[in-house]
Amino acid sequence: MTSKNGVPIAFHLENEEENESFSTLSATILGASEVIFSSFEKENPELIVCDSNDSVLLISEVGNNAVLSILGDPDKKKEMIEDMKKITSEIETVEKGSEMKEVLKK
Repeated sequence: MTSKNGVPIAFHLENEEENESFSTLSATILGASEVIFSSFEKENPELIVCDSNDSVLLISEVGNNAVLSILGDPDKKKEMIEDMKKITSEIETVEKGSEMKEVLKK
C-alpha cells in the first residue's frame, strides 16, 4: 500500500529500495491513468492491469489517499483481482467508519 504521493505505507518486499521504487512508480501509473481518463471526460479507472509473459501488475486506488499494488503470477490473475477488490472494500469500509466517528465528535 502506498500514498497517492508514492510514500510506502505497508508492504511485503524484502529490499527496502525496491519498495520505495515500486511505491513511487505505482502511484505514478495510477496518477497518469487518472489524467488520461479525465482528459477524455471518463471516470477514473477502478483497476489498472499490466500483463507480461511472466507476471501481472494490478494497481487500484483505495479510499481517497492510497494506492494498492500487487505484482504476481499471471496464472493467479483472477484470484489476485478478487483479493484486491476484497482488500480495497475492507479498507474503504474502515475509512468510512473513521470519517463517521470524526463527524459524530463534532
